[in-house]
Amino acid sequence: MCECVCVRVEAELEEIIQYITADGFKHQVSRNEVKKAIMWLHGVDKRTIEKWLKALETFEYLIPLNPSVYKLNPLKVPSLFSTLKEKPQTKLL
Repeated sequence: MCECVCVRVEAELEEIIQYITADGFKHQVSRNEVKKAIMWLHGVDKRTIEKWLKALETFEYLIPLNPSVYKLNPLKVPSLFSTLKEKPQTKLL
């Protein structure tokens, strides 16, 4: 039961990361941009947003650099390696 839930959660987290990277962020992303991605995929409830932010940090998809900036973890999302070779980050924080 737990393994199935973890797989679903990781699939949702990868969907959030794909949304962020499709928006042009490859190395770092602001907390506000992550919140926008979560709101687009899961709704605007504050508790939901905080839950997904915590899950992104817990599963190490995002590494906090400071309270408002995250580093994307390419070890958790191997597709970032190929994207980084093709196109560098196009958005600035």
